[in-house]
Amino acid sequence: MSEQNAFLFEVAPHHDARVPVAGQGLSRWRAALYLLLAVLLSAGVILAPLLVTVLISFSRPGAWSDVLSDGQAWQAVGNTLIWWVLVVVVCAVGLGLAWLVRNAGPALGLVMRVILVLPAVVSPLTTGAIFRLLFDTSRERGMAAALLGRDTAFLGPGWIWLVLGLAFVWQYAGVAFLVFHEALNRLPSNLLRMARAFGVGRQRRLWSVVLPALAGPAALAYLFALVAAARVFDLVLMGVPGATQALVEGGGLYWWRHNDDLGDAGAAALAVLMSLLVAGLASLALLGLRGRVSWADPAPVAPPPAGRGRRLWPLGGAVAVLWLLPFAALLFTSLREPVAAARTGWWNGEPWTLGSYAEALSDSAFTGALGTTFLRAVAVVCVVLLASVPAAYVLAHEHLLPRRAWRPVLLVSVALAALPPQAFAVPLQRWLSPVGTPLALIIVHAALVMPLAVLVLHNAFVRVPAPMLARDRWELFHVVREARPAVVLAGVLAFVLVWNDAVVGLLLNWPSGDHLPLILLEQARHFMSAASPLAAQAVIATAVPVLVVAVTARRLYRGLTRGVRR
Repeated sequence: MSEQNAFLFEVAPHHDARVPVAGQGLSRWRAALYLLLAVLLSAGVILAPLLVTVLISFSRPGAWSDVLSDGQAWQAVGNTLIWWVLVVVVCAVGLGLAWLVRNAGPALGLVMRVILVLPAVVSPLTTGAIFRLLFDTSRERGMAAALLGRDTAFLGPGWIWLVLGLAFVWQYAGVAFLVFHEALNRLPSNLLRMARAFGVGRQRRLWSVVLPALAGPAALAYLFALVAAARVFDLVLMGVPGATQALVEGGGLYWWRHNDDLGDAGAAALAVLMSLLVAGLASLALLGLRGRVSWADPAPVAPPPAGRGRRLWPLGGAVAVLWLLPFAALLFTSLREPVAAARTGWWNGEPWTLGSYAEALSDSAFTGALGTTFLRAVAVVCVVLLASVPAAYVLAHEHLLPRRAWRPVLLVSVALAALPPQAFAVPLQRWLSPVGTPLALIIVHAALVMPLAVLVLHNAFVRVPAPMLARDRWELFHVVREARPAVVLAGVLAFVLVWNDAVVGLLLNWPSGDHLPLILLEQARHFMSAASPLAAQAVIATAVPVLVVAVTARRLYRGLTRGVRR
């Protein structure tokens, strides 16, 4: 050691940024207590009835062979696979739109996020009504037929899948766009530049850098769309005329129509078959999730060239018009005089009136359903957060399970999130009928939403910076405070799903007249003559979740793409 470098060995303080160990964390018994409510809901409402359904399916010899030899049942199962193809289309459209506007700048990105995500909070019943109005067979009432200049059987066998596909893509592609847009903004730009500098070709960069970075977000978008597709029910009930429904109904709708004809064992066998199919399709999401959904840290983004940003505005405008057109059709139909709306399409203009809104708001059944559904949705949000927050906290911070055990838990959560309600409808109907319809609906809705909420919250909780935690009794409070965008996301997700759900009550034979979607479904019996009143009710019903999402928009975006307060 020379005199010049002697100070290199000067004593320097060492800053240990790790979490100070002040305790041993939760005991196993206390951690298990945190999981108790989530386990009770999952076991009591989903797993145990599913097991009973499996046993019922084997209670009558020949039940499985009857179902497997039923041509109509296989057609319904095949239609379910078509919905899975539409899930892939939804993800592809979301990725394509995100790729086109990836360098459009923050202003266009914000506009696209708002406009594209809005349909996701609309009830599938409302979506069905909108696209049935747009694609009415008559050129006097249907805009698509009017553009062609002739009557076209869009709602018949030759075209109906096109209408349903457009409706499904319109409703859910925005969520996929949101996920991919954020993922593209977080691509490892340094790694891409290094690959270019070393002469790595475009195709190899795609396989070695881009696709691995998009795997997790793609799995998340796929899972959201798959959950929607697995429970497609009311979109077909509202959007397809009764004579055509048998051609396009999926396994869930076929089960609802024919479970009495199939018998208990046959209906149970069909429900188990659908559950296995959906669970298999949902397991594909695990290829991208890889234990947990992760987002890379945001890369420094250079402002796009001004000319390129301006060139993308016409494209963004065209997409915005396409996505807002269905909303305009619904709104203008609701503002027309009912007789005129039954005879001609909304583009014919006058007479305009607020009569349909006055009629809807003077209907005590409709206004009563609004209030009851709101209170029920709020109650479900409370139950979901009460169960999913401690469960996600325990799973995320290794109080009960080591990190390596998360993968099986993730597999179970993904399967439960996508499980069709038909799998547990019959046993659940018998068990929960004594507690009454309102409480039963709250319990079932909470159990169905909770696995998805746990997935969202777990992703956020594991990203809470360790120095912000203190291993004491307030650790859960610190975790929730730092990850509150994800908590808000889980709550809003529960609210919107319950507000728009019409399936659970119908499948479980609890056609409660105080649930808003069922009021809309009842109005659809006179679809052609009641287009304006139905549209007015749909606009009012849509305004509530749109308002909730608008108020919490910033936190929702952070909760979905970051999960932790920045």
